[in-house]
Amino acid sequence: MKQQFHLVAAVVAIAALVPSVSNAQAFEEGQNNVSVGYGFVTLLGSINSTFDDYADTEYKGTGPIYAKFEHALSDKIGLGGSFAYAGNEWSYKYSSTDANGNAVQYSETSKRTTWSLLARVNFHFGSSDKFDPYAGFGLGYRNANWTYDTTDPSGDSGVEFKTLVPLGMDLTIGARYYFTDNIGLYAEVGAAKSVVQAGLVAKF
Repeated sequence: MKQQFHLVAAVVAIAALVPSVSNAQAFEEGQNNVSVGYGFVTLLGSINSTFDDYADTEYKGTGPIYAKFEHALSDKIGLGGSFAYAGNEWSYKYSSTDANGNAVQYSETSKRTTWSLLARVNFHFGSSDKFDPYAGFGLGYRNANWTYDTTDPSGDSGVEFKTLVPLGMDLTIGARYYFTDNIGLYAEVGAAKSVVQAGLVAKF
């Protein structure tokens, strides 16, 4: 969460250093946009939340955290890149018996980290000076790493799985709303590391 606050502070600082300008449209040829956001509603989060009522089960998640840059090639098309990161950890305990028939309790932990770096093109279809709706498509590199550990001496502790096909992509529709000449909010829904994402955007 601390990383998210640092990203938000960086966007605000960039926008504060840029002279305020009034544009006829919220998205115009030649302008640049930087945004940071946080994702909600993820597949793993939804699956693991079904185990919340089970005893000795714990789920923790970070992100997805998004950072994006876009340059306006025209009033309708923008080209840039996006970075996203997410981490998940699922741990649980269970009772069993050892080789001597004694009751023992073991714990197992599964961790996953994933990040992606995508080239992205956005298609803008608004004409307002405050509201900027768009649809975007991203394609690039994706990395994911799973690790599994257990205190059970008969288990396979330290098992690790990595991405077989390091291809990442997203397809979203979203909008930005500027409450000043340079700073606004953005939100997107669609196929990305989360179904919904939202955050701050700055233009210069």
